[in-house]
Amino acid sequence: MANLAKLLVLSVLGMTMAEDAAAIPLNKCAQLVRDQGGREIIINRCRTCIAVKVERRRPGQNIGTPNMRDYNIAKGSRQPLPFRGPGITRITSEMECPKAIR
Repeated sequence: MANLAKLLVLSVLGMTMAEDAAAIPLNKCAQLVRDQGGREIIINRCRTCIAVKVERRRPGQNIGTPNMRDYNIAKGSRQPLPFRGPGITRITSEMECPKAIR
């Protein structure tokens, strides 16, 4: 019973002392959209070149083996993705392009 009381006190203290969690803006520049034909497109909304990593999971595919692709997208441009058919696509990371590519 004493351990339960200690745990309760520590959890209450932790909740009162914890700061509000701040969301990290993952996709500040890259936006994943679908066109009228059903194709997915990555749009660069920033004024710099960005390097984007994309993950594609298909239904029935083994868990843990998604298709991964890397793209360098120039400022203000669009990149159509080659994926077709059912599945879920998501942007896993976004950063500025390496200096040699800019």
